[in-house]
Amino acid sequence: MEITKSEFEEILSVATSSHVEVYDKVKPHFSVSYNECKADVLGAVGTSAAEDEQHAALTADVKRWVALQAFLAVFRQLDLVLTPTGFGVISTNQMAPASKQRVDALVGHLRDSALRAHGQLLSSLCQLSGWGATDQAKENITTLFYDFRMLQKMQGPAVSHIDWQAAQRLIAEADETLRLKLSPQYMDHLLDAVRSGSVSADDKPIIFQCRHIINLWVCGDQDAVKLKMRRLLSQLDADLEKYAIYGEFGYPVNHHENFQNTQDSPAFIFG
Repeated sequence: MEITKSEFEEILSVATSSHVEVYDKVKPHFSVSYNECKADVLGAVGTSAAEDEQHAALTADVKRWVALQAFLAVFRQLDLVLTPTGFGVISTNQMAPASKQRVDALVGHLRDSALRAHGQLLSSLCQLSGWGATDQAKENITTLFYDFRMLQKMQGPAVSHIDWQAAQRLIAEADETLRLKLSPQYMDHLLDAVRSGSVSADDKPIIFQCRHIINLWVCGDQDAVKLKMRRLLSQLDADLEKYAIYGEFGYPVNHHENFQNTQDSPAFIFG
């Protein structure tokens, strides 16, 4: 897959330069990043589509992911300076390298951009027939709250890659709680639907509420989590025919009857 200089600079405006030094230094790493993308994200199904001219949007998403990952891989090796258009010109004797603070700020911005690119790529792949059943789909979408952009949307654009990393343990905890309440079977059903781009009109609001519960868990607002969870369970309990998987596996857990110690019970306890 070829990424031209104009495409590279459109993806990374900070690399814009009238010269080709930055592009030339990053270009050899495109193939490395693309191979990682194929192995870790695309799989055979996604790779075939990304290299097909009929999937231009997906190809563009792959190029964005690859360009960002390649640039991040070599960024520290590029002796960058700050120009009117941003970072992007190799240092000369007449120009001093950019300060560490500015470089660190740019790295943070790039990591945020890479996470957004990853989320967009996954969204495109979920609409691709067959990708949802691949190992890559299962490895990249392990919970309903799999996209960095979800956290930014709910908590604001100031959320960074650092916040996303810190949230991973909390997201896993919230997911486990939802599995205990809604049942692993229903949560797996929702995940399969997300991965394959086949979320039903009935399940869509349930997924939306689950994501809000996860976000509240990340924020540490357990009172709000309990309130949202009660509302979610009430909605599911109200129509067990519509939510049959929950009705079979989740409802009995949430509404089990306490053991009644009567003489006709199989395990009557004398005392």
